[in-house]
Amino acid sequence: MVRLHHEGDALKRRLTISAIIIALIPFIAYIALMLYILCPKLNTDAEEVKGLLMPVIFYTFIIVGMAYISYLRDRKSPGFWSVFIGAIFFVLSDSFIAFNRFVIPIPVSGLFIMFTYGLGQYLITIGTLQITMKHPKTI
Repeated sequence: MVRLHHEGDALKRRLTISAIIIALIPFIAYIALMLYILCPKLNTDAEEVKGLLMPVIFYTFIIVGMAYISYLRDRKSPGFWSVFIGAIFFVLSDSFIAFNRFVIPIPVSGLFIMFTYGLGQYLITIGTLQITMKHPKTI
């Protein structure tokens, strides 16, 4: 069986190709769902969305890829869950922005966007600090 060796600053973990692919499925599904909903709204000649299709597609892959990479971290690592859940909230925040801007206005969208963004950033920061406190020379 082929194994990839992922080496972090302080942690070593073996990941099988099948585990990486299986873990990727829900993230690819989310990308597909978002683009299925967003692309028809962006693939028009409307002046307010002109030229945004490719940047939105690119950014969707980048932001969901960030969440996926946070999921691939060693689960025994301090702060794993904080960083991963924070990344999910960050993706949700940007999803609210996209829906509100391109699909349908969301009532009190600012509240949803700022809550999920703030919570996401907070959890990512807390998780990173947990790693730093346990392994102070890793960052």
